[in-house]
Amino acid sequence: MIRDSIEMYRDEAAVPTALLRRSARSNLEGILNFLEFGQEADISAARRTGQERAAQDIALPEVLRAFRLGFVCFWNWMLTAARERDERAVTALTDMVSELWVLSDEFSTAVTESYRREKTKQAVALDRRRSALVAGLIDGTLGDHQTPWEIAQLLDMPFEGAFLVVVAETPPTDGHALPHLEDHLSLRDIRSAWRSQPDREIGIVHRNRRHTTEGLLELISTTATSRVGVSPEYTCLDRTSRGARFASIALETMPAGSTGMKQLPDTPLGELVLSHPDTTRRFVRRVLGEILALPDEDRSTLLSTAQAWIGAHGSAAEAGRILYCHENTVRYRMRRVEERLGIALDDPIKHAEFAAALEAIQVFPDLSTVRLEPDQRI
Repeated sequence: MIRDSIEMYRDEAAVPTALLRRSARSNLEGILNFLEFGQEADISAARRTGQERAAQDIALPEVLRAFRLGFVCFWNWMLTAARERDERAVTALTDMVSELWVLSDEFSTAVTESYRREKTKQAVALDRRRSALVAGLIDGTLGDHQTPWEIAQLLDMPFEGAFLVVVAETPPTDGHALPHLEDHLSLRDIRSAWRSQPDREIGIVHRNRRHTTEGLLELISTTATSRVGVSPEYTCLDRTSRGARFASIALETMPAGSTGMKQLPDTPLGELVLSHPDTTRRFVRRVLGEILALPDEDRSTLLSTAQAWIGAHGSAAEAGRILYCHENTVRYRMRRVEERLGIALDDPIKHAEFAAALEAIQVFPDLSTVRLEPDQRI
């Protein structure tokens, strides 16, 4: 009856006949022992069935439907037997019908609870597995047994595509750094895999073609409740560890206690800066130390002017438009920069060092917000 009535049970590979027979017999024996000998209802078979069907990935409503069919079938057998006996047997059977349906409810509850426990165990195991795989991609410690391509299959992601690494700081209130982001992504058919650490949440996000990078970044930004660093977009899953470094540095260069998102650009100079953070800090102090030692207002003015001038390819007029000041003001400030640093920016080597130091400040903003003392300049 179960096989005829429930499509999922027709698949021998899903629920083998021998297993279905054993389950049906065990549950019926539990009912008979309760009715005939007055024993306490043995629902262990129902618990075992719930666990087995969860492991076989049979939907819970279908499992409960099978149990209802089993009770209907049992009742029909009992009623037929009673009618063949005499009216006293029919009366005796109908007198205990309420007990039978209470028992049916107990069996259904046992099945449901056991099924859900098994599914919870599966979910926890899967989450741990996915977390370990994400850790391997981020740390670059995949080992010899699994390739990035195999991990992509296990994470239900493509090996090639458009990826971002997201690193979010756990708020001090013990809340979520990106509450419901995974759900928001899933609703948009954007796949992601996450790893939770005591102080951070790290995720790999695959952007599909139906969404733009800008739209995805906006979603991440509006969800953030703390500092969030995002990597540049990359195209192959085996470059995840590199993306994670970008995302981590982006987070660390945001002001402590702030809320928001920061993404670093993927440029050759930016990659050089990120590869050796401590060396970069020393380099910036050596190149720009005399400006970084100035009072706050002078330091900020000269640095913002220099960055605008570099961005304008050395055009004072264009830098002036960016800064809303006259081009002669830009020229005056740039002369002050040269005098303060003791360099000439038409020297290609000095110009390159100067531009690299300014680029590094974009990555490490804290270097430009704290005045250097004389002994910190080198």
